[in-house]
Amino acid sequence: WKLLAPGVLQRRWEGCASGLHEAAHIADQCAFDLAWMRPPLPPFPVPEGMDTNAFLRERVYEGARERFGGTVPETQRRQIEHELATIRQLGFAGFFLVMWDAVRFAQSRGILCQGRGSAANSVVVHCLGITPIDPVRHGLLFERFLSEVRVDGKAEAPDIDVDFEHDRREEVLDYMYGRYARPHAAIACIVQTYRAPNAVQDAMRAFGYPMDVATSISKRLHRYDPLDAAVKMQEKYAAQAGLDVGTPRVKALLRAIGGFEGLPRLRATHVGGFVLSAQPLGGWLPIEQTNMGRTIVQFDKDDLDAIGVPKFDFLGLGGLAMVRRAFDAIEVRTGRRPEMYAIPTDDRPTYALISQGETVGTFQIESRAQIASIVHTKPEKLYDIVVQVALIRPGPIQAKFVRPYTRRRRGQEQPEFVHPALEPILARTQGIPIFQEQAMAIAMALGGYTGAEADEMRRTMGNIRKEPRLLAALDRLRQRMIDHDITPRVPPEMAQAIVDDLKSFANYGFPESHAWSFALIAYATAWLKVHFPTEFYLGYLNAWPMGFYSPATLIHDAKRHGVEVRPPCLARGDWECSVEHPSPLTEDQSRAQRRYVREVPAAYAAERGVSVSPRPALRVGWRFVRGLSERALESLRAAKVAAPFTSIADVAQRAKLTRAEANTLAQAGAFAAWQSDRRQAAWEALRAMNDRLPLAPAHRTPHAPPPLTRDELIQLDYHATGVTINGHPMMQYREELRARGVKDSRELARVPHRRNVSVAGLVVIRQRPHTANGTLFLLLEDEHGFINAVVRKDDVEPNEEVVKHAQFMVVHGHVEREDAALNVVGHAFERLDAEALAHRSRDFR
Repeated sequence: WKLLAPGVLQRRWEGCASGLHEAAHIADQCAFDLAWMRPPLPPFPVPEGMDTNAFLRERVYEGARERFGGTVPETQRRQIEHELATIRQLGFAGFFLVMWDAVRFAQSRGILCQGRGSAANSVVVHCLGITPIDPVRHGLLFERFLSEVRVDGKAEAPDIDVDFEHDRREEVLDYMYGRYARPHAAIACIVQTYRAPNAVQDAMRAFGYPMDVATSISKRLHRYDPLDAAVKMQEKYAAQAGLDVGTPRVKALLRAIGGFEGLPRLRATHVGGFVLSAQPLGGWLPIEQTNMGRTIVQFDKDDLDAIGVPKFDFLGLGGLAMVRRAFDAIEVRTGRRPEMYAIPTDDRPTYALISQGETVGTFQIESRAQIASIVHTKPEKLYDIVVQVALIRPGPIQAKFVRPYTRRRRGQEQPEFVHPALEPILARTQGIPIFQEQAMAIAMALGGYTGAEADEMRRTMGNIRKEPRLLAALDRLRQRMIDHDITPRVPPEMAQAIVDDLKSFANYGFPESHAWSFALIAYATAWLKVHFPTEFYLGYLNAWPMGFYSPATLIHDAKRHGVEVRPPCLARGDWECSVEHPSPLTEDQSRAQRRYVREVPAAYAAERGVSVSPRPALRVGWRFVRGLSERALESLRAAKVAAPFTSIADVAQRAKLTRAEANTLAQAGAFAAWQSDRRQAAWEALRAMNDRLPLAPAHRTPHAPPPLTRDELIQLDYHATGVTINGHPMMQYREELRARGVKDSRELARVPHRRNVSVAGLVVIRQRPHTANGTLFLLLEDEHGFINAVVRKDDVEPNEEVVKHAQFMVVHGHVEREDAALNVVGHAFERLDAEALAHRSRDFR
C-alpha cells in the first residue's frame, strides 16, 4: 500500500473538500506520540515559600561549604552557577533532590554509597554529597553529564548512578516505595533473549532427550548464539553425544535450536533503574507485580530510554559492602573507624603492593589481565589507578592503546601529540585517548564543537551497532577539524588519523568520571589489604558472593600473606567470619608481612606505623558450612546470643539441629573446641540426637575411629565448607609431580625466559575474552601461589576437554617473561589424575 500525494488527493476530492478535511481531522485525533508515555516526575516537598530550584541551590551551597572547608573557591562557584542555570532551564531540580534525599537516607542508616558514571562530572552532584570527586579540580566536562541536547523536543534526563552496599540496596528501595507510594513507583525491567545453553536445554527437553545429555552439550556452547550453536552441534557435539544428525528427529532438533535466535526468554528486574511518577504509574506504563513483592515496568530499560522516561539508578556494589564490613571490624578492634575519603592517597606501601600485582581480592584491579598490566605500569599515584581502571577494557584493547601506554608509562618511548592542542587533553594519559571526555575535548578543541555538540557526538559513538550514524558523525568531525580556524590548521591526513583512532575507541570508551569513582574504592581496598589484612579478608568473605575469586582461593591468599586463618567454630566463632586474638607469628607469616614493606624506608615505616607485629586471626564463619539451611543458621545464631554453647550436645539440643545438620557441622570441624576428631564429633552429635528419642539405648559402645590424614582433611574441608586451612589439594600430588619434572609456582619464578617447563595446578579461572582473538587464559593455583597459563587459539579445540573442563591440569609449554609478568604458553595439556574436589572454577565470566 502507498499513500497518495496530497495533490492527487486534492483532485480526487474536488468538490467535496469537507470530506478531505474531516479525514485529516480524524487522523489527527488518532495520532499517538511516544512522549505521552512519559510520566510526570513527582514534586519534591520543599519549605513553604520556596520552589525546587531555590531549595536545590541552598542544599548545593550548604554542601559546597562542607566539601571545600567553609569558603567555596571562585572557580568552583562559577561552575556551580553554570550548572544550576542549566538545571533550572531544563527543569530537573526535582530529579537532583530525589537523588540527594535517597543518598541522605542511606547515610543516615550507615549504608556506604557512592555516585559514579557521568554524574561525577557535575560539581552540583558532588556538593550534594552524592559523588566523591571534585570535577572542577580534575578537569571533568559537565556536558558529558548534562547538556541542552533534546530528544523529540524534550531534554534528556540526567543519568545519576549511585552504588549502595549490594546487600542493603533493598533498604533504599523500600524507603523510595514508602516515600513516593507503591502505585507511583516501579523498577525497570530487562528482556533477556535466548542464548545457546538455554536454547539447547529447552529444545532437547521438548524432544524428550535426557537432561544430563542436554546439560553436557549446553556447557560446551556457553559463548554461542542459538544459530551458531545449531551449526556447532551438527559439526561436532551431536556426534559426541551419540546423536545421529542424519535422522529426522535430530534434524528437527537442530532447526528448533536455531529457531530460538533473538526470541525473548524472560523478563527480569533491572539491577538499578527506578521509575517514579507524580500520578499512579499504571496510567502511563504497563506494570506488574513480581514474585519477590516488587513492582516492575514491563518495558525494557532501553525502551524507557528511547521514550525519555527518567530513571533513578540505585545499584548494588559488593566492593562497598566489603569496605563497610572491614571498617566495622577495624572500629570494633581499635576503637577508630577509617573513612574512605580520608585515607591518605600517597601511601607508599599501598602502591608497593599494587605494583607487585598482589591485588587478589581488591576492587576492579584484581583480574589477571589487570594484574598483568599493573606489574608493568607500576602505579605511583591515584590517577595512575584511574587510568588503569579504564585501560583494561575492550575499547583501549581493541584500539591497541594498551601497549603504547605501557611503554610510555615506563619511559621506553615518549608521548607524541600530532597537534599542540592535544597535549593538554592527552598528556595525563601518555598522549593516548582513553576516556570519553577526551574524545569530547578533542572535538571541542580541534573541531570547534560546543559542549552540547560534543556530547551528541559521544552519544553517537556509544552505539557502534548503528555504524552508519557513527561513520557519519566521525566524517562530520573530520571535516569540522579541517575547516576549523585553529593555529596550526589541521591537515586532512591528521584529521583522518584522529578520526581513525576515535573509531577504534567508539562504543568502549570509559568515562573518566566513572574511573575516578571506581579508583577510589580500588585504592581503599588495597590500603586495607596492606594495613588491615585480616579485616580486608573478613570484609570480602562476609560480603561474598562478589568479585573474581572463590572463598577457597581467598583463604589460601590470606595465609600466603601472613594472616592466621581458623576454621568454623561453634564455641568461639559466629555465623559470619570474625576477628580473634592472634597467635605468635610464625617465620613464614613474618616474611609474608615484610614483603609488602621491604622497599619502604624505615623512617617512612615508623612515621606511618608500618610494622611487623602479630595481626588478629581470621575465624571462618558458620555460613560457609555447606548444607546448613537458613533455618539452622538462624537457630544457631539465636541460641548463641541467648548463651554460649558449652558442648556438642548443647549445640544439637538448643539449636534443634537435624541429624544431617549435626553431621555437616561435625564434618566441617565446627565442634573441634570439644572434640578435635571429626568422626568422633559426629558420633557425639548423633548420640546427642539419640538422647532425645524415647527409646535411646542405655549402653553406649565406645568408638575410636582412626585420625584423618592431612589429605583427607583437605578433601573433607572442600566438601564441607569449600575452604580449607589444612593445606592445598595440590600438596597431595607434589611428590609424584616433582618426580616427573613438574615445577610448582615458586620454582617457576626462577625459570628463564623461553625455557621449556611443565607446571600443574587446580584450575581457578578460565577466560576467553573477545579481544584475545580466540586465545584462552587459565589461572592455576597450587600450594605456593598462582600460575598463568596461555592456550593459543589453534590449541584450544584439539585440547578442548582438558583446557575447558579439567579440574586439575598439567601444562607443558615454555616460559614467557616481560619484567615481572610471567606466563606459561602451553604446547600440550593433560588432565591430572586427581581425586575430584568439591570446587568449581570461575569459567568464562
